[in-house]
Amino acid sequence: MVKYLVEQEVKGDVFPEPFARTIKHLASPQTLGTQKIWLGIDEIQPHNSSNGHAHGGQEEVFFFLSGQGQVKLNEEEIEVGPGYCVFCPMGSFHQVINPGETILRFVAVVSPPFTPEGFGSSHGKTRKG
Repeated sequence: MVKYLVEQEVKGDVFPEPFARTIKHLASPQTLGTQKIWLGIDEIQPHNSSNGHAHGGQEEVFFFLSGQGQVKLNEEEIEVGPGYCVFCPMGSFHQVINPGETILRFVAVVSPPFTPEGFGSSHGKTRKG
């Protein structure tokens, strides 16, 4: 049986300023039953950012769809926009910053996938399901 969902029907986790953004969990153990991967859509509001954090045992890749911004990756800062792909190795500090006037939208892929507890501890939010 094919498992699928439609992004527009997924309720995201909403974060307050200064980390105003929405993260939609699209492919995860809790949504589609994935075992080795987590995929989500992240939308960072203008003049906000993600909280800076690291995932000790996980790799993460960002693929930017729209907007302009920066990714802090350890000691480096990378300018990003549509079509950019950034790899965050295991244990690397990373933060996505949106200094612009429009939403910064990107796909995030994490392996191994987040657990609800792991997502909450690294992103500063309790996730249920």
